[in-house]
Amino acid sequence: MKHRGMVLSLLAAVTLLPATQAQAEPVVVGSHGVVTGHAPGMPAASEPWRILVRGSLELDSRADTWKGSATLGGAVPAGESVMVSWIPGIQRPAGCEPLIQLAETVTTLDAANTVSVTRPLPEGFLTEQPSCLRVTTFSRNAVSDELVGEMASVTWMAGAQARPAAPLRVAAGRTTPVLLMVTSHVRGTSNVAVTGSGPGVRMRDLALGPVLADRTVPVVAKIRAPGIADSELALTARDDLASTSFDQSWEIRARRIAARRPLAGSYESTDGAVEFRLTEDNRVVRLRTSAVLCEGSSVTKAVYPVEIHLPRSGATAAVTQLGSRWLGAQLLTRKRDRVRGTFAYTSPTCSMSLQFVARRQG
Repeated sequence: MKHRGMVLSLLAAVTLLPATQAQAEPVVVGSHGVVTGHAPGMPAASEPWRILVRGSLELDSRADTWKGSATLGGAVPAGESVMVSWIPGIQRPAGCEPLIQLAETVTTLDAANTVSVTRPLPEGFLTEQPSCLRVTTFSRNAVSDELVGEMASVTWMAGAQARPAAPLRVAAGRTTPVLLMVTSHVRGTSNVAVTGSGPGVRMRDLALGPVLADRTVPVVAKIRAPGIADSELALTARDDLASTSFDQSWEIRARRIAARRPLAGSYESTDGAVEFRLTEDNRVVRLRTSAVLCEGSSVTKAVYPVEIHLPRSGATAAVTQLGSRWLGAQLLTRKRDRVRGTFAYTSPTCSMSLQFVARRQG
């Protein structure tokens, strides 16, 4: 989504080059199964609302949830109810041996005669990875139908990942601080080491402390490109197990930009979504954005809580932690009255970046 003076994008929308070959490290994070075939002797009822058409179950160990759905042959009549059970198990010669029964009593269905539920996973029941699934209906004091089928493991790539918070644009001939987003996928880590390299590009190595599982934190990287060029920066992030799952090359552009501070005064993007004030002693204060944050909460304004010193080069970046949230700001002076920047925000549930061009007012 583009506006004059501002570009809003999710991190995944940053321009990238084809990934280099990397070690794949899939980790089992749950199971999923869809069943449509009836067990022998089923259904044991003739009424459509007591007969199963389709069932599914998803077990997610990352979110600690189970999601079940079941489609019946018809709507449940008034005054009646159906107990639907999702039973993941281990396939044995004698049949599907249950690990646990997950159940929901149903009196109403949606327009497709389907019930869908999401619930917390009971603790400690997954002693083995499920390989089969039974979905049953119980009504009028008897089992009325049962579907049976397979369950398969769900895997996700594990390891640390470093990626730019915005398309990489740096000043040729000098060091430019930029924001990177570092994520620890699937598992937490006690430390992350980030490196970057490319033709005509140098980046100082970074060492981070602990990053929780599936959390993202912004960090400041310092990049130097000696001359004007379009190149690529290969970013690597190594966690405790030195995973290479997410090694990636990113497009980077170096342009001649004069080293200078912007004029003091109030700055604002064209649509007013980002604003800040630059003091006479070169401090950026009250940097804030009215962009809706990715959490989908009632919060509609993010404020960078500290002052940012703008050096003589006119380029700076800073990161601040507030409890479980992280905020990052990156600024680069393009003209005496114009600043290009990026604002990054991460929380336990989401991460986002906001790119903007702010102009001096008055």
